[in-house]
Amino acid sequence: MFPLLHRATKQSPLFKLHQLRCLTQYAKNPQIYIHETPQKGYKFSLSKNPNALPIGDSQVTDPKPGNFTINKRFVSVMNKTFETKVYEDFTFVMEAGTNANSFMPVYDFRDIPKYSRQPYIGNVFGYLQVDANAKIVPGSWQRNDLYELCSGKDGLCHFSEFMYETLQQECENAK
Repeated sequence: MFPLLHRATKQSPLFKLHQLRCLTQYAKNPQIYIHETPQKGYKFSLSKNPNALPIGDSQVTDPKPGNFTINKRFVSVMNKTFETKVYEDFTFVMEAGTNANSFMPVYDFRDIPKYSRQPYIGNVFGYLQVDANAKIVPGSWQRNDLYELCSGKDGLCHFSEFMYETLQQECENAK
């Protein structure tokens, strides 16, 4: 049955071999898609759409800091999105409950810190102030300029589900 279907599909006027794309996900993080570029390199994106704003690019599919070129426009979109949307992220709203009267780190999920441990500074997107009632203080976001988008140890960024979906939409809408 499948050979017939395959033959029928190939004979269809809608079938064009050059339009087929091989979509790959980054091995260390299924949130990231790898798109081949005409220059025989790879774009890394939060979207299946190859035209979405990419995180960056590399000549290899498992980039390290030395061979990964960060897209500065993505970093700008990421920082703005955290600044405006992180207050709605249920993961960090709940985490605030154990961080009363402090500046709580908003960390990368590529290396989640063990309970009551501080994450590595290169894995912290930024900080939120938490008040005495364990509530996040609106407008308190402080980004971390030491954050590493591509870590030699843990690879590329990995977001909470909420931030991933939000950033994915922002990247698809960016023109």
